[in-house]
Amino acid sequence: MNSSANSDWTSHEMYLIASRGYALYLQGRYREASMVFEGLVAIEPSNRYFRVALATIYVAQEDLERALEELNQLISRYPNDPEARTRRCEVCLRLERKSEAQDDLNYLSLRETSHVRRLRLLMATVASRRSKNPSEAT
Repeated sequence: MNSSANSDWTSHEMYLIASRGYALYLQGRYREASMVFEGLVAIEPSNRYFRVALATIYVAQEDLERALEELNQLISRYPNDPEARTRRCEVCLRLERKSEAQDDLNYLSLRETSHVRRLRLLMATVASRRSKNPSEAT
């Protein structure tokens, strides 16, 4: 059975490839891992795991804008996904987009997810660093 109407790939085949991509990620071979998951996302754009993995790899590569783009795509498909919103909040903080991060934190706070306390601490840390080093905020 095909997992996508536009693909001859089975779910099993795609997850075998994904497991190789994940192994590459664990080895620190981020460029190769991103290529694997970019291909998988092209084949199966609605697959949540492939998009989360790709965003995670982009973060590891310090390509935060691409990670944010991938997370935005994921959240547009799965607006109630707490992991995607948590990761997007973290990426927004690293990009110094505090209001966007705050929006995700507020959303997560209403749902009592396990990530809220950690994200609040991260936001406070980022704010504290900015107040100590105002020249870095520009």
